[in-house]
Amino acid sequence: MNTDDGKILLPIARAAIARVLDLPYATDETAPWLAEHGACFVTLTQNGELRGCIGTLQAHRPLLADVKSNAVSAAMHDPRFMPLSAEELDITTVEISLLSPTTAMDVRDEADALAQMRPNVDGILFEYGRYRSTFL
Repeated sequence: MNTDDGKILLPIARAAIARVLDLPYATDETAPWLAEHGACFVTLTQNGELRGCIGTLQAHRPLLADVKSNAVSAAMHDPRFMPLSAEELDITTVEISLLSPTTAMDVRDEADALAQMRPNVDGILFEYGRYRSTFL
């Protein structure tokens, strides 16, 4: 996500949460690329502490819908936290991670995997049987 994308996506996420809390919040949702399929994670923090995080691993709907849905889910439906209150919204930081399609990595060992990963660019998805874990 570049700076210009963030200037559009972050207010959209915050507005989606505000609407669910019956708070007014205007935003611009007219950028054509918002209609393209995309996958994202929305992370909420307060004072540096996690307050909610929900996302989509594979693009299956327009990015606009994915951002809105994941923002509301992170705020209201993350099972680790109580739903966000209207009073908390102003002290809540919203972060969005845009995901590209997953690709398998050819690695020899943990050190090789770490050497191939780019900090703040690459995420990793671990799968074992029916278990799945994501690190962005």
